[in-house]
Amino acid sequence: MSPVIDRPLAEEVLRDVIAACDPAARVRDALAEPLVAARLAGRRRFAVAIGKAALAMARGAGEVVAGVAVVPRGGAGELPRGWTVLEATHPEPDASSVAAGRAVQALVASAGAADVVLALMSGGASALAEVPVVALDELVATVRAVMAAGAVIDEINAVRGALSAIKGGQLALASAASIVTLAVSDVIGDPLAVIGSGPTIGPWLASPGDAVDDGAATRRPRARAVLERYGVAVPPALAGRLPAAEATRSDHAAVIAPMASAARAAIQALATRGIAATLVEAPLSGDVEAVAAALAGEPAGEPLVAWGEPTLRVPAIHGAGGRAQHLALVLARWLRGTPRTAFVVGTDGIDGPPPPGRPSPAGAWVDGATWDAIIAAGHDPAAALARCDAGTALAAAGALVVTGPSGINHADLVILG
Repeated sequence: MSPVIDRPLAEEVLRDVIAACDPAARVRDALAEPLVAARLAGRRRFAVAIGKAALAMARGAGEVVAGVAVVPRGGAGELPRGWTVLEATHPEPDASSVAAGRAVQALVASAGAADVVLALMSGGASALAEVPVVALDELVATVRAVMAAGAVIDEINAVRGALSAIKGGQLALASAASIVTLAVSDVIGDPLAVIGSGPTIGPWLASPGDAVDDGAATRRPRARAVLERYGVAVPPALAGRLPAAEATRSDHAAVIAPMASAARAAIQALATRGIAATLVEAPLSGDVEAVAAALAGEPAGEPLVAWGEPTLRVPAIHGAGGRAQHLALVLARWLRGTPRTAFVVGTDGIDGPPPPGRPSPAGAWVDGATWDAIIAAGHDPAAALARCDAGTALAAAGALVVTGPSGINHADLVILG
């Protein structure tokens, strides 16, 4: 008989995971590594930090000559000397994102050849800082359509990069200074070019086999191919090809916290409580219904910890909820009438767009009684899945988990008891 992973235990484990993945500590450790320390020694230090973990990463970087941290709205806080905090929106950019993008662009351009720029990237950076090459509403509508069609993150970022003046290494080209990029990953495989759409990651950083943006000459054709694959209208700005931009730079980049960090921390947190759990090494990917079926089909035994980012096709007219909530509700259907439990959360603490009239959830905790509890509360859980309204159904059963922004951003986390 497997140990029972009840809700209080699952939420304790999540708190431990957040502490273990502290981005400030990861940045401090990375800056002390000999290779990075040598690049920083004797140089004036400028910095940009963009993403859901930007505030913590900036704190880890310490005092700078000048720094801009771009954080989700409501996420501002105190920072060391030299830093300015800007708030912007996620998951879609707005005017505040454009203002932040231009501020980041200006700071990077202000650093001289003898200086160094720290670029601290984490999930959410793609929306939080943007300088579009088309009208902002056209960029938003195009990216929204690709996401709703079920495109994977590298396809989405191919489109973002072609519609942006700072993504795909273009931000780095604005600076005479050497750039040291440290990234906290929220994407499968931890590709630097995909985290935050890789504003400082260009072809000059590529090793054989790296899937980095391969330069201006192919950026538009790649984006057009993605849009055509999903039947999304191609903006006129993507017609033709850009001339190749030659660049020789002495930059450095590293992932300091892989996407699987939260899942590995969850295994350790359970172990400290005397519970042996199995880590599902392969990341969860593909259609959310298929992911749920695979998880529920695992034999009951010791608990499982899984991680990843399933894809969810969202209809034009939909309800409240996000990817983690949808997966939790599908699992509730599979676990109905069994003693098993499932805890599914986005590690950033915010799953999907803010729901009307209630706090944004991180995800949900469900068990064998959740599906029937939703029905008893007067809701149809099957209909909620069909219209992507998992959040409303789970709220009716008291199953939602609300943490607020966690300050970390890795994969979605699943603990199956």
